[in-house]
Amino acid sequence: MTSVRPDLLLLWPSYTFFPLAGIAVLVFGVAGHDGVMAGIGIGLLALNALVVLNYAYFTELRIDGYELVFRTFFGAHRESVPIGSLQRIDAKRYPGAHSGVSAPHFVAHGRASTVKVNTKPYRLRDFAGLIATLRVANARFEVDPFWSRVVSGEDVTKEVALTPRSRW
Repeated sequence: MTSVRPDLLLLWPSYTFFPLAGIAVLVFGVAGHDGVMAGIGIGLLALNALVVLNYAYFTELRIDGYELVFRTFFGAHRESVPIGSLQRIDAKRYPGAHSGVSAPHFVAHGRASTVKVNTKPYRLRDFAGLIATLRVANARFEVDPFWSRVVSGEDVTKEVALTPRSRW
């Protein structure tokens, strides 16, 4: 496996609930004969469509040649780490709402560069194949305990931690 893409089933709020706000603004704008409000509703629907299209077709974490590359924002944003300089893969977490923490971020540290990917729209088990492929190319990098459990096939979805943690 050399590529990990977002799972569209995990993005269901983006194409089910979020468009409801745009539709509601559009309906009230048309019903009230308010062109600006109708335009805002159309703009919200278009913005939502762009977000879903970006994740569906243009967001990808992959091994491209001799680099681990993350592309998003219709290909305009690119982060890369040479596989030979890869030193550590971490699962950095950030403070979240309601005293919780965010989804783990896949953070690949190289000597001079870093790739950071929010794993919320991804299936964690998809990263196991990517990490195994990276291990074949470079066996010297460290993997933190979270990603080690993912690679070994353990269920890490029940992990609860109230404080953010990271080695870096």
